Amino acid sequence: MQKRLHFLIAMLMFFTSGVMAQITTSGITGKVTSQGEDVIGATVTAVHQPSGTLYRAVTNIDGRYTIQGMRVGGPYKVEITYVGHQPKVFNGVTLNLGETRNISCSIEEDSKELQEIVVTGRAGLNATKTGAATSMNAQQINDMPSITHGIADVARLNPQLTTTSSGVMSFAGTNNRYNQFLIDGAANNDVFGLAGTGTNGGQAGAQPVSMETIEQIQVNIAPFDVRQSGFTGGAINAITKSGTNQFHGSLYGYGYNQNLLGHHYKLADGSGYAPRYQKEKDYNFGVTFGGPIVKNKLFFFVNYEKNNKSYPNLYAFGSDYSDVGKAEAESIYTKIVEMAKKQGVTYPGVFTTEDIYTKSEKAGVKLDWNINEFNKASVRWSLVTAKRLNNAGSKSALNDNLYSYPFENNTNTFVAELQSRLSPVVSNEFRANYVRVRDKRAVGAPFPSVMINNVGKGSVNLGNERSSMANSLDQDVYTIEDNLTWYKGNHTFTFGTHNEIYDFSNLYIQDLYGTYIFQNPDKFNDYYKDYMAGNVDPTKAYLYQYRYGYANVDVTGDPRWKASFGAAQLGFYVQDKWDATDNFQFTYGLRMDIPIFFDTPTANKGFNEYAAQQGWNVKTNHKLSSTPMWSPRVGFRWDIANNRKYILRGGVGVFTGRIPFVWISNNYSNTGVQLTTYNVNNPKGIDLILDPNGQGANAQKLKAVTGNQIVNVYDHNFKFAQNLRFNLGFDFELLGINWTAEALYSKTLNDILYQNLAYEMSGKTYAQVYGSKGVPVEDNRPLFQKRTNGTAFDNIYALSNTSKGYTVNLSLKAEKHFNFGLDLMASYTWTQSKSVNNGGSMVAESNWRYNYTYRNPNAPELGNSAYNIPHRIQASAYYHLKYGKNNSWLTTLGLIYQAKNGSPYSLYYYGDVNEDGANGNDLFYIPTDAQIDKMIFDETKFDNSKNGNRLIVKAFGEGFNGVLTQEMQRTLMKTWIGEDSYMSKHRGEYYKRYADNLPFEHHFDFHFGQKYSFKVAGQLNSVELTFDIINLGNLLNKDWGHTYGDGFGIYSSPVNYMGGGHYQFTGGRAARTYSELYSRWRGQIGLKYTF
Repeated sequence: MQKRLHFLIAMLMFFTSGVMAQITTSGITGKVTSQGEDVIGATVTAVHQPSGTLYRAVTNIDGRYTIQGMRVGGPYKVEITYVGHQPKVFNGVTLNLGETRNISCSIEEDSKELQEIVVTGRAGLNATKTGAATSMNAQQINDMPSITHGIADVARLNPQLTTTSSGVMSFAGTNNRYNQFLIDGAANNDVFGLAGTGTNGGQAGAQPVSMETIEQIQVNIAPFDVRQSGFTGGAINAITKSGTNQFHGSLYGYGYNQNLLGHHYKLADGSGYAPRYQKEKDYNFGVTFGGPIVKNKLFFFVNYEKNNKSYPNLYAFGSDYSDVGKAEAESIYTKIVEMAKKQGVTYPGVFTTEDIYTKSEKAGVKLDWNINEFNKASVRWSLVTAKRLNNAGSKSALNDNLYSYPFENNTNTFVAELQSRLSPVVSNEFRANYVRVRDKRAVGAPFPSVMINNVGKGSVNLGNERSSMANSLDQDVYTIEDNLTWYKGNHTFTFGTHNEIYDFSNLYIQDLYGTYIFQNPDKFNDYYKDYMAGNVDPTKAYLYQYRYGYANVDVTGDPRWKASFGAAQLGFYVQDKWDATDNFQFTYGLRMDIPIFFDTPTANKGFNEYAAQQGWNVKTNHKLSSTPMWSPRVGFRWDIANNRKYILRGGVGVFTGRIPFVWISNNYSNTGVQLTTYNVNNPKGIDLILDPNGQGANAQKLKAVTGNQIVNVYDHNFKFAQNLRFNLGFDFELLGINWTAEALYSKTLNDILYQNLAYEMSGKTYAQVYGSKGVPVEDNRPLFQKRTNGTAFDNIYALSNTSKGYTVNLSLKAEKHFNFGLDLMASYTWTQSKSVNNGGSMVAESNWRYNYTYRNPNAPELGNSAYNIPHRIQASAYYHLKYGKNNSWLTTLGLIYQAKNGSPYSLYYYGDVNEDGANGNDLFYIPTDAQIDKMIFDETKFDNSKNGNRLIVKAFGEGFNGVLTQEMQRTLMKTWIGEDSYMSKHRGEYYKRYADNLPFEHHFDFHFGQKYSFKVAGQLNSVELTFDIINLGNLLNKDWGHTYGDGFGIYSSPVNYMGGGHYQFTGGRAARTYSELYSRWRGQIGLKYTF
């Protein structure tokens, strides 16, 4: 594969000149006239004043000119000259990333006066964009209230963007895994798709770039420029700072401790207050430095940043605030130690109170070279290293130190770019990138995973987490791009290519040491008693689930086998931007993307023959086709009155993205040849073997009764993600306010659909089979049966496409800028997002198993997506006040308000209601009181002596510790449903997928900056003190600013399905709790010296 990879790169280097498919520059364009006539041959000279970088163009036969590939920012001095005419100079011109600014003028006949114009602020509305897009410069980034100093904080005021407190971003209701994030044109989103934030280093808690190095950020949702692709969600494009003719830089530090963190807040169930953080620290410091190596010619810019964050685990063993009782957890721990000792095994784990930490370092070097007037080059290298303690536990999960693990990340990025003007009418941009990512879960001593659920209101987890026993990933991503632009009259033609090559090596063996799950402490204690007495009953199902997986060394040669494969996505495009009139621009283009896979998954002969017999038309060694994917796009921009006060814009086009390559990796890992896997529910005769290397004994028992192969296959015609996107926007001035009305509609063309071919509908319904046992007869969901019994194939997950799904996004934004330094903004956004599968997991099994449904999990109904946030309101107010001698003092006050629906919410049964082998995909049926009276509930013990379960307190008083009878559980369920705002109105119905959202949230964030500027050796220096407060409302009132769930698609399973039509309900998981950290106010102090 490596030889083929190198050959492909060499061929692309030979046949292309570079890349501009992802935009890193700006430009200017315009028309020069004199006395109403077009001026042919006028010279336009633009100088980037900080660096002396020179750009030049000559007007054509229509009097038009265009200069592309210009440095972002400014200020620029633009001079227009023509023989016999008076020169005209524009000073203070600033350019936004990805936009071409119009500088048109009329020049007068010769005089000895030089006419100079100072450009200040925006000359009317933004008259360059066609689709929904926003840009932010370094000053706006600096003024944004933030503690994480992350991209999500900076971009969050975009009306089409919804962010979580932890930095996950969804554009217009789409999956965050479908986004694109570029730094200097290099892909820094996690293309493999493991990080929840969608960026490299996200699993280790690191930001992919230091915000202090960012010059500008552009956010795009519907760019009808075919050069921009690789996403069906949204794209964030960031450009880093460069050196100039003056030595400049910054030294900065930000931080907070427990004294700048909310001490407590009232718990959601009213039972008391959340615990205080006794210690907390989050410190971030860094330095930047840039300047000339050769004045006007060669420049450098370097940076270094370090972050260190740690905080206590408030719910560690012994915490009074944990939902898992200390005595019960200690009893489980002791029994595991005793059983391990009896087996001659030492259990090396302990319940730890170790602080949770995140540490990261960032460094970078950038060189810019003005080779001559016609050629400019730049190179950049950056490094991010990060380490975070993951899986340390939560209020409802008590984990030992083996279950938690440090996650380690190392990301190197290399970028090289060449901007060339080949002739007065032809320019070219070339770029080559390499991104190297190394991720690893550094787990402790090997030990089987033992999980006991329903311990109080939570679970106890001992041993290695099942997906972390053997888990690491190497990614190498190469990008080669080129963009050739030809200016012909009032047409700008673009011919380009964008090519990404991927090399992946993924170690991922789940359950390598065995995974044992007990449904409740009663089951665990039963096993312990029988085991210690030497009286384990082989006909009794003690376990709720058992899993075991290992590499077949005779095939792989390595017990820690890695699935390796290479792929590429080649893009070619052509486009014409036609300035049809002075105020109407029409853009149309066509893009072709070709996915290529260099490696073929291993053939599983036995499965292929079986699949052929079943008529499935799938096989394990199917390599995805390289069928071209076409993306035509058309966009327009109409300056209605030609005065930049009323601009109508929009377009329609197809957007082609990637899908997370981890979904493709599943098919290389799970052919059924390299790995043996066992996954059984309610198994009988399985021993709790605590030797991590001794699971073979259980495997021998299971060989005769179940398949041991999990097989992943593709549909024969599977394609990457695509959607058809319509956008219409209207920018206008009214009452002295700038307004933007935006409408977006995206129709799914290709999205993912997972099916489990091992199961089929039995022809019976749940009510038909179990109605006689008291289940609601209206719960007529279909039942399933396994069709692969008697074969080696346990589960068969097929990845295919669906065209079901859409998103609608409507927004209205108003902005007002006052001359005395006050800037105001407000926006409202309405979103509706529908899908059949949210793709929330990295594993094929989970994407099928946890896709909630009340019908057929192999053909799920269209429903609300996990990213459906119907209503969102945003507002910001900034005030900048300059005063003192020479305006040397600057005070900045900023306030941001965000209000939105909470996360989409689902309720499902903990158990396998529809008998499809999945314990977590059956949506809850909301019974009436009469139906509850007929339902059968299994008795269970429950210790509520701490009064943590408010349902039990309300129904049976404080201090309850005893058996919950069938009638008591009925009372609890009636109370729970009756008090729920959604369920109480939908009794006798299914709780459809994400049918409701968590309560509306309101958040205020505050920024204060005090800056003093002074000159040293003639150069301006400044010192700035900042103070940011996140969630200001919670500082003012402890009952304000709460967040119920930080994420997209929150779910809960408060009702246990015990099998055979029996239920169990303790109310233990029924309460909706606030997010621990994000429901508190947080403050941060910063100090920055700039020179």
